[in-house]
Amino acid sequence: MTSRLAIIGGTVVTPGEVIEGGSVLSEDGRIVFVGSRRDASPEPGSEIFDATGHFVFPGFIDTHVHGSGGDDVMTNGTGGIEAGAEAIRRVSRAQLKYGVTGYLPTSIAAVRDDLLHMIEQCEAASRAPDLGSDILGYHLEGPFINQTYKGAQPESGIRDPDLDECRELLDAAPGRTKIMTLAPELPGGIELIRFLRREGVIASLGHSESDYPTALEAIDAGATHATHLYNAMSGLDHRKPGLASACLNEPAVVTELILDGVHVHPKMAMLAKKVKGCQNIVIVTDATSAQGCPDGMYKLGNFDVLVRAPYCTLLDETTLAGSVLTMNRAARNAIDFMGAGLIEAAYMASLLPARLCGVENERGSIEVNKRADLAIVDREFKVQGTVIGGLLVKAT
Repeated sequence: MTSRLAIIGGTVVTPGEVIEGGSVLSEDGRIVFVGSRRDASPEPGSEIFDATGHFVFPGFIDTHVHGSGGDDVMTNGTGGIEAGAEAIRRVSRAQLKYGVTGYLPTSIAAVRDDLLHMIEQCEAASRAPDLGSDILGYHLEGPFINQTYKGAQPESGIRDPDLDECRELLDAAPGRTKIMTLAPELPGGIELIRFLRREGVIASLGHSESDYPTALEAIDAGATHATHLYNAMSGLDHRKPGLASACLNEPAVVTELILDGVHVHPKMAMLAKKVKGCQNIVIVTDATSAQGCPDGMYKLGNFDVLVRAPYCTLLDETTLAGSVLTMNRAARNAIDFMGAGLIEAAYMASLLPARLCGVENERGSIEVNKRADLAIVDREFKVQGTVIGGLLVKAT
């Protein structure tokens, strides 16, 4: 039976224009019409959603997610893989509340078996028929990072690059690891970047005390990404430029920004936009299990984290440990903090992350023949409905 959905009357944000009083029609999960409401002709039997007064964005894609709704993607689960997979499924369902239609579960530095377990449970979760945000692959944040800039990463999981271990992690789910965060100054770091480049995995520079020359060597070797720009990396000292300076200066590097106003001051986010342009900035949340939850104690891997929104810290109440940011709020903050336009916000929150995940031909923008993945938000960017594969999930 053919399924049809008509999103009528919203402000539709496409890659090339913002359509006031626009409509998006889908059939069997594919977009079949994008344009003015007056030109839209929904087929009889279509499900109708009146988006008047709302923005219609492409579904958001978050490439840096540790957890949500009380669940952490590194959970072991007392019942083994299935218990862990159920926690991941809950994370996937929770993402729909924030307009997220695809994401990368993200590890922390951990021992080999725990990393393999995370990949295994995420693969099990991705095969479930539940309606939730799609797992588009994985972001391995570590384990080959620098102790000095570990942030909220556990020392027990941090080690120097090991190509054999890296190969084993990639082979656990061939083609599914999309990003690996690493410190290029570690012994074997440059070789690891070359290896990842050959394997089609994005080498992301982060949790690193790299100096400027080493950063340039890493970029020349194939590093094209920076994990949470400014955070957990050598910085912007005017006499001793570090990794953050190199990532800003080098046009080949796409930089993550956590736009919660805590990890990065709005003026520093604006600086990044002026230097990099929106075409080289990807919005992420770095969300922990506390995303969408009240203040209290939560987990990041095996760490206890304290949440007093908007702050998410270790128990020292100083070290930032991920965030409680959501993608709909991050998109709004891109406009408020950086002066981004609607098309630019959609690019940073949807199309560029789709490109990083290798799915831009299917997702990331509102265009005919692409998957019907949409985020419908009001003028305050509160999610009113999320469409994933043509199926509408209304906000509750």
